[in-house]
Amino acid sequence: MFLQKEKMFWFNRFYLLTALIFSYAIPFIKITLPETSSQKVLLIDQIPAQQLLRSSNNTSQFDWSSLLVIDYVLVSLILMIKLVIAFKKIISLRGIEIIYQNQKMKIIEKNLPPFSFLKTIYLNKKYFENGKIDERIFQHEKTHIAQKHSLDILFLEILKVISWFNPALYVYKKAMSDNHEFLADDSIILQNTDVKDYQRLILSEMLQTQNISLTHQFNYNNTKKRFIMMTTKKSKFEKAKKILAASAFAGLSTLFVQKVYASESKLEQHNAPIIMTSNSLKMDTIPQRAEVKNNVKFKNSKKVKTPPIPKEFKENESPIPSSPPPARDLTNAEFPEGMNALRLKFQNNFDATTLTGQGTIKTMLYISVDENGKTSNVRADGPNTAFNNEAVKAMKTSTDNVTWKPATENGKDAATVFKFPLTMNFAQ
Repeated sequence: MFLQKEKMFWFNRFYLLTALIFSYAIPFIKITLPETSSQKVLLIDQIPAQQLLRSSNNTSQFDWSSLLVIDYVLVSLILMIKLVIAFKKIISLRGIEIIYQNQKMKIIEKNLPPFSFLKTIYLNKKYFENGKIDERIFQHEKTHIAQKHSLDILFLEILKVISWFNPALYVYKKAMSDNHEFLADDSIILQNTDVKDYQRLILSEMLQTQNISLTHQFNYNNTKKRFIMMTTKKSKFEKAKKILAASAFAGLSTLFVQKVYASESKLEQHNAPIIMTSNSLKMDTIPQRAEVKNNVKFKNSKKVKTPPIPKEFKENESPIPSSPPPARDLTNAEFPEGMNALRLKFQNNFDATTLTGQGTIKTMLYISVDENGKTSNVRADGPNTAFNNEAVKAMKTSTDNVTWKPATENGKDAATVFKFPLTMNFAQ
């Protein structure tokens, strides 16, 4: 709306296409930023695993999500069939193919207004008398072909098949088609064509209202806008509007790009799983197990780093032994009522009935406890968004308004991150 009244058709086309492509690409763009944290956070792995059993319920429930998927696929299939039919309808038009001024043309029997599609101009034989065609009609359609306007329309039609539920696409197609006609009309006006005479030619063609999708017809039914644009002069604020539009687009693109902090990749280790297998809940505790990870040994609930292995040296060299790093005295943060109480609260707050699916889904919960014993953050890392959201919700509810006994490192309170791996198996 901001740019459509300005006579800068090339910029408008570029802006429309770029904005459309970025709107679909933005969800997949990630910007990795270094995490700026003044605190040193400890990753605690020593958490007893538990098993949450969800007994299968024979009562069948209607799966609305499956119905939505079926509806989506059905509508997309119908639109795809319509697109294929429209394409075949154009290429199957009977006529004689000729080369006119180095341009491929097809003289057809069917009484249709002149139009272009991909690399061919189609027109009825009445427009081709004595081996000639009105130069204004020819140049208009040739501009559509030279600037590859058909590819823009095909691109939008394919997006409509995929995202038919998006109303913006229909607005985009109308704006794109308008802009194509403005570009073609402008190419005629630039050849010193009499504007009034050209407008009368367009009006005379408006009587033929037959429309063929995917094509650019000479009598495109947007006469008022086309005539206004033919006589509109370039605005002195054109450059300023271009800069403003580009700046707004760049700002919005940056706003919606997903930020990923580089340090998060360090937290992707695996621990003893919490297994959730498909409507009433009961809990069995699995004995804790100790593991050796990343040169860290567990002794009496303390982590002690092993000294690094000395580098190899030659006999004539004097080795300089490196002293082992001092052992760190680590104590885990403690839930005030104990870890079993936390697991029980999580189990009671987790609503498994909100999840549907098949097979196995997994996620990893990260619980951040600061040096004051407050739960500062809970987040999940897994492919299933619904499972992630429910797990985070349940853990936040379980730890809300709870003060932990903070972890200590060398006698000082320290921030920690606990890992809770979750796996859910759906009963067949």
